[in-house]
Amino acid sequence: MSNTDNTTFKPDNTNLLAKIKAFQASQNQETFMAVLEELQGDNAYLLVPTSSPVTGENPEKGWTTLEKGAQLSFTSVFETEGKLVMGVFTSQATLMSWATETKPFVTLPAKEVLEIAVENKISQLIIDSNQESMFVLGRTV
Repeated sequence: MSNTDNTTFKPDNTNLLAKIKAFQASQNQETFMAVLEELQGDNAYLLVPTSSPVTGENPEKGWTTLEKGAQLSFTSVFETEGKLVMGVFTSQATLMSWATETKPFVTLPAKEVLEIAVENKISQLIIDSNQESMFVLGRTV
């Protein structure tokens, strides 16, 4: 994971959700790229279910910093048809709607989730699975 400069990261998924809605209304290259650009920006964040609660240092406005090299164990990574798929969420409400029970999670800048996906050869990110705000981002490995 890269070091996120906390002065530029301002967690807010308002634009991300609006761009996903625009993509759903008009699925084309322009609306898809708008979602991708928002995911790579300084505001979008994603929740990823973990095997245990994650704690960090320097709490600031409810966010903490993990030690560099900290190991995270995600529980929403699945193998489907020989490819790795990772489920991520735009809010605690969408996570809880998907989960059958309360799950611990970590919230990360979306661009860091994208980096983790590339580093771990994850073929698809499914955002808000089976919900109004669902968006699938795939790549060839």
